[in-house]
Parts: sequence; structure tokens; C-alpha cells
Amino acid sequence: MTDTVTRRGRDRAVRVGRVAVAAVALVGLPWFGIHRFHQWQDRSVESVRIAGEVTVAGFERVAVVTWSPGDDLPEGSAYFAGQQPDPDPVAAVTVPSISLRPVDRVQQKSDRSIQVASGSRPDRCSASVYFNPDLTMYMGNYPAVSAKLTAARSAGKLLIQVHVRGCGV
Repeated sequence: MTDTVTRRGRDRAVRVGRVAVAAVALVGLPWFGIHRFHQWQDRSVESVRIAGEVTVAGFERVAVVTWSPGDDLPEGSAYFAGQQPDPDPVAAVTVPSISLRPVDRVQQKSDRSIQVASGSRPDRCSASVYFNPDLTMYMGNYPAVSAKLTAARSAGKLLIQVHVRGCGV
């Protein structure tokens, strides 16, 4: 009799344990998934913060544009307008936590855009400096910014884009 009672008690404890595990799984996993989704959706915007803190000596900031290319980390670009002649990009441009150096060969990115400097940190957070950037890239969502940059270019000002990407997790 005691052996049967012990076995029934053990079976009941196992059933209660299984129900408890199932309840935790049914409630906990979706909550964890929703939490992770929101964490992914609102992921760190260090690239955007750094782009917002970029300065170019003698130039005024026109805009900071952000976007998130798919599942990658958000990226940011700061745009500046100022008078010609071309400044020394390494001396004039300050990017927090990223040291810039001139590019070995000046690379033309499009008809107008010319990459003049770049730099990166050990965690692969990087920045690139472009003179006269292509205004059609990523500007579909920012018509007001595109209009400001076009007006600055029409006024004969030199445009500088500092593109920051790959920062933050």
C-alpha cells in the first residue's frame, strides 16, 4: 500500500512539474521573443550618435540622416556645407572615438562624390569622409534635407558627408 501511495505521489509530482514547465514555456518564450524583437527593433544607435557629434572646422552642419539597411546596425551620415577651397579632411573633420587618415588613392564614388578620408576602431565601427556627396542616396525619406543640400550646392558651397557605420550592438 505505501509503495502504491509513493508511486502515485511521484507520478502526481511529475505531472505537476510537466504542467509547470509547459506553463513557463507557453508564457515565458513569447514574452522573451517579444522582448528580443523590441530590443532588435530599438537597437543601439551609436553610429547615429557619433554622426550627430561630428564636426568640420569652418563648416555648418546641414543635416544628420539615419537609416537601417535591413538587419544590419543603423548607419548615420552628417552633412556639412561651407565655402571652397577644399579643407584638409584629416585636420578639419573630427569624429568622436574614430581617428581619420587620408585615403591612399582618392576614390570617386559616383559622378560627384569623392572619398578623401576614412578610419575605424578595433570593433569595426568606421567613418568615411566624402567631398561633394551624391545627394540621391538614402534621400527618398528626407526631401527637406535633400532640398537644403541642393540649395547649398547651388550656392557654390562645398558639401562634405561623414558616413558612420557598424557601431554599437
